[in-house]
Amino acid sequence: MNNNEDKYLKLEKQYQDSLESQKRYYESELELLKSKFKYEKEKIKIECENKTLEKEQSLKSFYDVKNVEDLEKQKEYFISELDSQKNWYEEEIKRRCKETENWHIENLKKETERLQKEFQEKYSQMEETLKCTEETLSSHILEQKEYYEKQLKPFKKIIKLKNKLKRKNKKENNKGEQYTLNSSLKSDLTAKADKCPEIKELPDNFKPKISIILPVYNVGKYLRQSLDSLVNQTLKEIEIICVDDGSGDDSYEILEEYKNKDARIKVIHKENKGTGAARNDGLRIASGEYIGFVDPDDWVKPNMYERLYTLAKEKDVDITMCMPDGYDEKNKKETPFPYFVDENFANIPEERIFSWKDLSPFKYPMCVWNKLYKKELFDKNKIEFAEGLDFEDHKVIFGSLLTAEKIYFIKEKLYVYRFNREGSVLTDNNRRLIDHIEIFNIVENILKNTNTYEALREDFLLYKIHNLLYYYSMIKEEFKNEYYENMINSIKETNITEEEMKFLKEKYPELEEIIK
Repeated sequence: MNNNEDKYLKLEKQYQDSLESQKRYYESELELLKSKFKYEKEKIKIECENKTLEKEQSLKSFYDVKNVEDLEKQKEYFISELDSQKNWYEEEIKRRCKETENWHIENLKKETERLQKEFQEKYSQMEETLKCTEETLSSHILEQKEYYEKQLKPFKKIIKLKNKLKRKNKKENNKGEQYTLNSSLKSDLTAKADKCPEIKELPDNFKPKISIILPVYNVGKYLRQSLDSLVNQTLKEIEIICVDDGSGDDSYEILEEYKNKDARIKVIHKENKGTGAARNDGLRIASGEYIGFVDPDDWVKPNMYERLYTLAKEKDVDITMCMPDGYDEKNKKETPFPYFVDENFANIPEERIFSWKDLSPFKYPMCVWNKLYKKELFDKNKIEFAEGLDFEDHKVIFGSLLTAEKIYFIKEKLYVYRFNREGSVLTDNNRRLIDHIEIFNIVENILKNTNTYEALREDFLLYKIHNLLYYYSMIKEEFKNEYYENMINSIKETNITEEEMKFLKEKYPELEEIIK
């Protein structure tokens, strides 16, 4: 018997005990009323007898002083009177007893009917409550069943794959062949054997210099290329933390396969809660001195992390950053994403240490994955990703750039950003674009918490209005009204002065028409 059935039986017994207790209570009430009635009857009888005796003694005292003859006459008279009085009292007592008895019987009937009605109502309520409880429990049990089946799904999948692996290994044992979890890709893996050497065990004193966090959700199509670029980094002292955010495709199997080949890979399988939560889960277990982030549909050049790590140590900086390259998935060609073209990085101080005081973070492209961060920066300033929102990386981007005292930039394209792929928030242009409006509030709070708001307010306003107008023009028509309402509310909450609004309208003339 499971816990839910046991709870149900206990609840049913509880209701039965309660009904029995009610029944015993009402029966005891009836017995008490009967006892009261009997007591009142005896009391009246005793009172009548006492009054009769008292009357006789009074009369006797009164006539003791009279002569015997008179006394006898009077005695006969009073005896007659007494008999008459006695008869009257007896009749009166009978009448009153009858009335009292009838009243109590009638009252007892009414009280019994009331108690029975009350009992029936409570019983009906208990039955209804029990019925609702049964339905609630059944619904809860069904929900729990679905939840646990969902949780067990990936484990069932891996057990199935492992069993398949055992059977195939057994069949091919004489040939000396070993199959991976995804044996359909065996030929491809064999071709890459030299490129991706297996690292089955790590030395006891292994300490990663860099923790690379990779959030994964239904990207099996691109995941191998991304993982291959990481395991083949020229810097070997790395750990690769892959957080499977409840993928429903073959991402799970691919991650398990690579984990079995490379001991530097750590895999977390969890319920889907979004990229921000997945990256935060990776941050919590990261043990490297520096942190890097990679999107699972992108890849990195072989020397990216060795290059950035070497510079970070040599220059003793909080952040090192490079330039991104681009790959157009739709057209299958290498080309820069418009936001990441070279000229947008032209104003960043090259190969010298700087901070936000030298160059506003709003003055160059914002991305989290072209950088290497000192982990101490995250721990000291409690930096983490926003959860439950798209554009979640803005919280880390501004949180780190506004607290870092030393940043170092090189104009080398070491990260490859894949764009125009199906399922991307910037490709679908669906309701998810509304999330970035909430991100503005997060960025504004970061500016205030780091005491940079006044110094960077103008840059922040330009950044906010530019992005609001851009995504308003991009979002699908069916979501435009909802986006518009959120956009107008966000602009009002910023408390823009007349002078600032005039400046913004000059910069973005279309703002005049939108905020009418």
